[in-house]
Amino acid sequence: MMSGPGLPGGERKVAMAVLKQHHAAGMPAEVYDAVAAGVVASQSQADGFVAHYAIVEDGGITVIEIWDSIDQHDAWFNEVVKPQLPPDTPDPKFAELHYSNVK
Repeated sequence: MMSGPGLPGGERKVAMAVLKQHHAAGMPAEVYDAVAAGVVASQSQADGFVAHYAIVEDGGITVIEIWDSIDQHDAWFNEVVKPQLPPDTPDPKFAELHYSNVK
Protein backbone atom coordinates (compact mmCIF):
# COMPACT_ATOMS: atom_id res chain seq x y z
CA MET A 1 0.00 0.00 0.00
CA MET A 2 1.08 3.55 -0.64
CA SER A 3 -0.02 6.54 1.31
CA GLY A 4 1.18 10.04 1.98
CA PRO A 5 0.43 13.67 1.31
CA GLY A 6 3.37 13.95 -1.12
CA LEU A 7 1.74 11.63 -3.64
CA PRO A 8 -0.17 13.05 -6.59
CA GLY A 9 -3.78 13.56 -5.57
CA GLY A 10 -2.99 14.02 -1.89
CA GLU A 11 -3.52 11.33 0.75
CA ARG A 12 -4.19 7.99 -0.96
CA LYS A 13 -3.97 4.33 -0.18
CA VAL A 14 -3.51 2.09 -3.18
CA ALA A 15 -2.91 -1.67 -3.34
CA MET A 16 -0.21 -2.13 -5.95
CA ALA A 17 -0.31 -4.77 -8.64
CA VAL A 18 2.42 -6.87 -10.23
CA LEU A 19 4.17 -6.48 -13.57
CA LYS A 20 4.87 -9.65 -15.55
CA GLN A 21 7.64 -9.90 -18.14
CA HIS A 22 7.80 -13.03 -20.25
CA HIS A 23 10.24 -13.37 -23.14
CA ALA A 24 9.81 -16.27 -25.56
CA ALA A 25 13.05 -16.36 -27.52
CA GLY A 26 12.65 -17.53 -31.09
CA MET A 27 8.84 -17.29 -31.07
CA PRO A 28 7.68 -15.82 -34.39
CA ALA A 29 5.08 -13.06 -34.24
CA GLU A 30 2.69 -15.30 -36.17
CA VAL A 31 2.82 -17.97 -33.45
CA TYR A 32 2.18 -15.34 -30.76
CA ASP A 33 -0.72 -13.95 -32.83
CA ALA A 34 -2.33 -17.40 -33.08
CA VAL A 35 -2.02 -18.06 -29.34
CA ALA A 36 -3.22 -14.56 -28.46
CA ALA A 37 -6.26 -14.84 -30.73
CA GLY A 38 -7.35 -17.94 -28.85
CA VAL A 39 -6.95 -16.53 -25.34
CA VAL A 40 -7.72 -12.80 -25.51
CA ALA A 41 -11.41 -13.14 -24.58
CA SER A 42 -10.59 -15.41 -21.65
CA GLN A 43 -7.82 -13.08 -20.46
CA SER A 44 -10.05 -10.02 -20.61
CA GLN A 45 -12.47 -11.77 -18.25
CA ALA A 46 -9.81 -13.27 -15.94
CA ASP A 47 -9.93 -12.30 -12.29
CA GLY A 48 -7.15 -9.80 -11.56
CA PHE A 49 -6.22 -9.01 -15.18
CA VAL A 50 -5.38 -5.34 -15.86
CA ALA A 51 -3.39 -4.97 -19.10
CA HIS A 52 -1.44 -6.86 -21.79
CA TYR A 53 1.28 -5.67 -24.17
CA ALA A 54 3.44 -7.62 -26.62
CA ILE A 55 6.73 -6.53 -28.15
CA VAL A 56 8.67 -8.17 -30.98
CA GLU A 57 12.31 -8.00 -29.84
CA ASP A 58 15.55 -9.97 -29.61
CA GLY A 59 14.39 -12.65 -32.01
CA GLY A 60 11.18 -13.42 -30.14
CA ILE A 61 8.21 -12.00 -28.29
CA THR A 62 8.19 -10.25 -24.94
CA VAL A 63 4.85 -10.07 -23.16
CA ILE A 64 4.33 -7.45 -20.48
CA GLU A 65 1.21 -7.64 -18.35
CA ILE A 66 -0.23 -6.06 -15.25
CA TRP A 67 -2.17 -8.25 -12.82
CA ASP A 68 -3.60 -7.64 -9.36
CA SER A 69 -1.54 -10.59 -8.06
CA ILE A 70 0.78 -13.37 -9.19
CA ASP A 71 -1.71 -15.98 -7.95
CA GLN A 72 -4.45 -14.56 -10.18
CA HIS A 73 -2.09 -14.55 -13.15
CA ASP A 74 -0.95 -18.11 -12.49
CA ALA A 75 -4.50 -19.44 -12.10
CA TRP A 76 -5.39 -18.17 -15.59
CA PHE A 77 -2.02 -18.63 -17.34
CA ASN A 78 -1.38 -22.20 -16.18
CA GLU A 79 -4.80 -23.34 -17.36
CA VAL A 80 -5.22 -21.35 -20.58
CA VAL A 81 -1.83 -20.35 -22.03
CA LYS A 82 0.88 -22.64 -20.69
CA PRO A 83 -0.49 -25.79 -22.41
CA GLN A 84 -0.11 -23.99 -25.78
CA LEU A 85 3.54 -22.99 -25.30
CA PRO A 86 6.63 -25.03 -26.21
CA PRO A 87 7.92 -26.98 -23.19
CA ASP A 88 11.20 -25.03 -23.13
CA THR A 89 9.48 -21.63 -22.75
CA PRO A 90 11.04 -19.94 -19.70
CA ASP A 91 8.91 -18.96 -16.73
CA PRO A 92 7.76 -15.35 -16.53
CA LYS A 93 9.38 -12.84 -14.20
CA PHE A 94 7.33 -10.71 -11.82
CA ALA A 95 7.95 -7.45 -9.99
CA GLU A 96 5.66 -5.68 -7.56
CA LEU A 97 4.80 -2.23 -8.83
CA HIS A 98 5.84 0.59 -6.54
CA TYR A 99 3.79 3.25 -8.28
CA SER A 100 1.45 3.46 -11.24
CA ASN A 101 -0.11 6.38 -13.08
CA VAL A 102 -2.67 5.48 -15.72
CA LYS A 103 -5.20 7.48 -17.63
